[in-house]
Amino acid sequence: MVEHEAPLPQRAGRIKDVRGRTVTQLDPVAMRMLRQHDVIPAETLRNLAEEIGVGWPRLVRLTFFVMLVSLIVLLIAVGAYLLKEVVLGGARFGMFAKRLALLIPPLVGLLMIWFVSARVRFKTIRDIILRRRRCPHCGYDLRLLPTDQEDGATVCPECGCAWRLAPESE
Repeated sequence: MVEHEAPLPQRAGRIKDVRGRTVTQLDPVAMRMLRQHDVIPAETLRNLAEEIGVGWPRLVRLTFFVMLVSLIVLLIAVGAYLLKEVVLGGARFGMFAKRLALLIPPLVGLLMIWFVSARVRFKTIRDIILRRRRCPHCGYDLRLLPTDQEDGATVCPECGCAWRLAPESE
């Protein structure tokens, strides 16, 4: 059986359900911008998108920007040094490799920030969708569905993903 996947723009990332199944998560912000109201009603989609918000938190944006500028400055400095060595002659491969190795820590830091911020955003999106009683994978309405007695999860009848829903407040 081939699993139905929606077009790429409306997918946010990969998450795990309660039972450990890795699935692709909906992105209500992208769905709203693309006017894809076939899965989630327009009003619910608008509310979800407004609660999630667009973009990264300010601190993550600032850190990412500082790391990117630092990487560019370091790249220019190492490039200028290497160019000077090549133009003036006498460049040894060992020195070249050492200077090039200076680029590794900023690149690793940039990738770590990117990865961690993406994971935090996916978790935030999942939690907001579950608070609205929707399946984060397919958008199915999970209200009034029974919970499994063994693990307390609500199983989506549309896609089979299991989610643990918080009790509704009256």
